Amino acid sequence: MDCTKSYKSQCDATCLHCGATLEQKQGAGRAKRFCTPWHGRAWRQRARALGLDV
Repeated sequence: MDCTKSYKSQCDATCLHCGATLEQKQGAGRAKRFCTPWHGRAWRQRARALGLDV
């Protein structure tokens, strides 16, 4: 990882819920982890059901 560039520009991310590839936008902010807000909610709900502290 090149520390002179932002993390988002180097991130090859996929949705944690469905596995779809995600395109990261340049600029400030955190990297995308889910393709839709509903996939984020479903992933967090399943993680809580498994006993993870989400």
